[in-house]
Amino acid sequence: MIKLLWAMDENNLIGNDNRLPWHLKAELQHFKTTTIGQTILFGRLTYEGIGTPLPNRKTLVLTTQQNYVVNHPDVKIVNDLKGIISFYQKNLTEDIYICGGKKIYEATLPYADELIISYIKGIYVGDTYFPTFDLTEFTLIKSIKFEQFVIKYYKRKEHN
Repeated sequence: MIKLLWAMDENNLIGNDNRLPWHLKAELQHFKTTTIGQTILFGRLTYEGIGTPLPNRKTLVLTTQQNYVVNHPDVKIVNDLKGIISFYQKNLTEDIYICGGKKIYEATLPYADELIISYIKGIYVGDTYFPTFDLTEFTLIKSIKFEQFVIKYYKRKEHN
C-alpha cells in the first residue's frame, strides 16, 4: 500500500527551507510511531533538511542525481519513482510511507491508497505548500484530536 503522510497548517503550508515550520512534540511522536519499522520515501532535499537517517526505518531517498551517495545501511538512493510505485501497488503486504517533499507528494498523490494528514492549528510562515488535491476521492476512516492538531486518516474510495 502507498500511504502519504504529512502535516500542514490551515493554509496547506508544509515546509520552510526544507524543514517543518513548527515544532510539535506530539506530532513528531505520531510520525515516529507511524513510521517505525516501515519503509519511508523522501525526496533528496527533504532528506537533507532532516540531516540524518531516521532510526529503525528503511529510508529511500529519491533523487535525479546519479552519483548521490548516503553511506548508511538503512538508506537506499533511488532514481526510479515509477518502479517504486509499481512495486508497492503489486505488493499488498508491504507499505511505503511517502514523507515529502512537495514534488514527491505531487508525483505520488494519484497512486495513494491512504492519506494520513496532520492538520496543524494556526497559520505559520514558510515557503512550501502541499499541492492541490481532491479529498472527495477518499473516505475519512479515523480522526484523532490533539490540542494543537488533528490527525485524519483517509482511504481511497473503490472505483466501480
